[in-house]
Amino acid sequence: MGGVDDANGDSGAPAWFPRALVDRSCDPASFAEGLPSPWGRIRGWDYTAALDPAWWTSEGEGRWGSWPSAVTTVKVVGETRHAVVVDLDDQWTAHLYPFPTGKDVATLALYTPWLTSLRTAPVVLPVAGVQREEGDSVVVFPRHACTSSVDPSDLATAVGRVHAALVEQHTPNTERRWNERLKAMEDGLKSTTLWRAPHTKHVVGLPAVHLALDGLVSSDEGLRFVPQPRSLVDHLLAPAERLPGMATMAKFEQRLSLERAFAGSEEQQAFYETWGREVPSGWTSAASVSTVNGGVWIWRYEAMLLMLAEARAYGLSDQAKQCDRWLLDVSRIQARLGELRTVYAIRKGGIYVAIAAAIIGSGPLQITFVVGSLLCSGVAHGIYRRRLPPPY
Repeated sequence: MGGVDDANGDSGAPAWFPRALVDRSCDPASFAEGLPSPWGRIRGWDYTAALDPAWWTSEGEGRWGSWPSAVTTVKVVGETRHAVVVDLDDQWTAHLYPFPTGKDVATLALYTPWLTSLRTAPVVLPVAGVQREEGDSVVVFPRHACTSSVDPSDLATAVGRVHAALVEQHTPNTERRWNERLKAMEDGLKSTTLWRAPHTKHVVGLPAVHLALDGLVSSDEGLRFVPQPRSLVDHLLAPAERLPGMATMAKFEQRLSLERAFAGSEEQQAFYETWGREVPSGWTSAASVSTVNGGVWIWRYEAMLLMLAEARAYGLSDQAKQCDRWLLDVSRIQARLGELRTVYAIRKGGIYVAIAAAIIGSGPLQITFVVGSLLCSGVAHGIYRRRLPPPY
């Protein structure tokens, strides 16, 4: 990355530096003391030391795994939103995270149950790294090169296979904490939107395997993911939580939608259905994806809040405008959901009144009352079905 215009960032700042969030220039020597920002102090380390082969052959604290100690050449091959990517002796690809945001990447290799589950998944697992107090600062992978083009269907299949491998590691629905995450983001962004949702029991949390479009490897076996760290804006704005697979899919869908990768809602639906063929059926059941239960829309909303935060942190003016336009529709969806709660109450109440009239009523009036209550409930049901925002 790098070399981008004002619509997407400052050409003088690296892709991973939140230049619109801090009032300092990019000076790695100052990262350890922390950079003040409206969302909290951003702490990092001077990653430039790791660009010298001598750093890799010297002793260092926090190192784990099969450390490549005989390194003789270090070459910067790219930058992502999270990392400086370097090639080590044409044998390894290392990601240097200037601003560590947790230990999620290393945990995939260090926690045996997750490592065992992911061995057969399309994931490039790390082999070594460095953990500091703030989290992963260096992670070493087998040598790879990322692809910049992807077919949404292939992407959905690969995501589904990663999630399917982690089914046994899931945790139950934690909707209260998921909703608290949304509130924290809204508060940090000073958003005018507010959205909370219930979830069915089939919406479960998964281990944090952060997948991104700039971490895709094309191979003969299909797409594979290079795990990413938790994003800096997520780290600054919200508490860490195990999120459901639908949250990952919504992030990909929103990103691809802004890039106009989908021609219409039919292709978006196909994207989720392709993923759904790889994961437990309950994850994409009618109840789980229903908008009144949060469904797909609540995770689209979270994804859009994070993309708005990214746009504000990295000075992405075009992306900020697109996010703001999308968020304008949230009030419309919520207004409709408010109407539907009233309609649902009428539908449910009509059935209860009909049952009560059938039990305690008598004579011709009883029949009229029962029929009238059921008719009212039926009309309300029809309105409810027509007005319910579709998930896709």
